[in-house]
Amino acid sequence: MPTIRLDNVSKLYRLGEFEHWAVQGIDLTVEQGDFLFLVGSRGAGKSTLLNIMAGLMKPNLGRVFIDEADVNALKPKEREKAFSVISCIEQGADLNRAETVYDNLSEEVRRFFFFSRRVVNKPLVDKALGIVGVPESGDTFPRDLSSSECRRVLIAKAILNSPAVLLLDDFTDHMDEDTIWDMLHLLNELNRKGTTIIMSTNSSYVVNIMRRRVVTLADGKLVGDVKRGRYGYI
Repeated sequence: MPTIRLDNVSKLYRLGEFEHWAVQGIDLTVEQGDFLFLVGSRGAGKSTLLNIMAGLMKPNLGRVFIDEADVNALKPKEREKAFSVISCIEQGADLNRAETVYDNLSEEVRRFFFFSRRVVNKPLVDKALGIVGVPESGDTFPRDLSSSECRRVLIAKAILNSPAVLLLDDFTDHMDEDTIWDMLHLLNELNRKGTTIIMSTNSSYVVNIMRRRVVTLADGKLVGDVKRGRYGYI
């Protein structure tokens, strides 16, 4: 099972003459089976750090290790394989409301199994939908599902290839408390079964309910790492 380790990781954004270090000198180890909240004010670097851990972005400085393999030193295909154990639900992710749940999830199935045409692996999709608690919803359109059910479908899409690590970027933003509670219950169950959960959030409600590991960023720097932490305590 993979361990993710960041060694002095920094990311610089440039726009003309403007330069901004989104994250600076981050040293962080996430063991398999962790449930970690990444917190900090907006602009603190949470999304950038998640993108680096997901392999969607390369740091300017420092190294990223997955099970002791320095992914920056790997060949492209080796790097893709190393990051294949990680799945990410990016900020603002949503379903295509004009397509059925099966169609929404078929894109991910096609990518994972290298199909050259649009194919729905229904047994695999049905298994993922069952895991997240919305079985038999494959032929349904997202517009006919509740907000909580749509979020569950997004998680089903992320876990189709049984990732060891699931990253979620501000996934509970704009949810009501009942929906948040449903999502946390689901994520806790996935974690109990062995999936590592790394979740960025600005919600003290979410963090204080769960009392899991809390990593705090401020101005791109890691300023707190507390087991069974609370929001705002570093």
